[in-house]
Amino acid sequence: MKRILILGASGTIGSTVFRQLSRNMDFKVFGTYFASVQEDTSSMIRFSVEFPETVFSVLEQVRPDIVISSLRGDFDKQQTVHRNIAEYLAAAGGKAIYISTANVFDASCEKPHDEADARSSDSDYGQFKIACEDLLRNRLGESASVLRIPFVWGKDSPRVREIKAGCEIGCLEVYTGFYSNHVSDMQIAEMIQWIIKEDKSGIFHVGTSDVIEYPRFIERLIGAMKWKKPEFVSLKEPGIMAVLSTRDDIPERLRWDCGRLIRYLCE
Repeated sequence: MKRILILGASGTIGSTVFRQLSRNMDFKVFGTYFASVQEDTSSMIRFSVEFPETVFSVLEQVRPDIVISSLRGDFDKQQTVHRNIAEYLAAAGGKAIYISTANVFDASCEKPHDEADARSSDSDYGQFKIACEDLLRNRLGESASVLRIPFVWGKDSPRVREIKAGCEIGCLEVYTGFYSNHVSDMQIAEMIQWIIKEDKSGIFHVGTSDVIEYPRFIERLIGAMKWKKPEFVSLKEPGIMAVLSTRDDIPERLRWDCGRLIRYLCE
């Protein structure tokens, strides 16, 4: 039985990954939380990124074969946490799955990017994510997998709540001229489950196969939810921020488009 530790298991992504993997009888799943948690607390451990060295006590308690990181918090302290994780896993022969971001390409927004493209970021966030990718991949090699994701959506995620609130007050800010793809928490969870079960490794771009202008996606979502469309306040942000996959080993069932994502959010 594989022992799996999810860092950040109380967030939008982490909680969905926790629930999805916990359904598999071949996995024993543990997670960390900081302030509050809705999952089975017997499998949850409180951890604060503010004290990076304490991750060793979590690792010793769980003894994971695989660590999945969806941490948030101070960038420097997160890097220390991931350095400690890499040290532990290298000695134990374990694996890491790191959830990164499309922002590793945010200095080059002329086109969508695939897994082979060179990373280039001019934001602190994107540069931090590049550093974490490199730290894990350099220390663990093929035992470290990286998932790069665009805008994340869940049924009760902050983005969904923000749009619903905008519909209720009749006003919503949207980025015009900005094209992207999107990803659901469930698509991420299903991809991670497949990576573990099939013993895959490497770089994975996870998101919808179609790239769409941001206001058009929001319009489609609002229409599917049957909410009253608000007045859109335009924030001009021209460019493309999308991560598309050219891997030929990913099953068709794991490939989503925007229509499937919206149907999932409406369920």
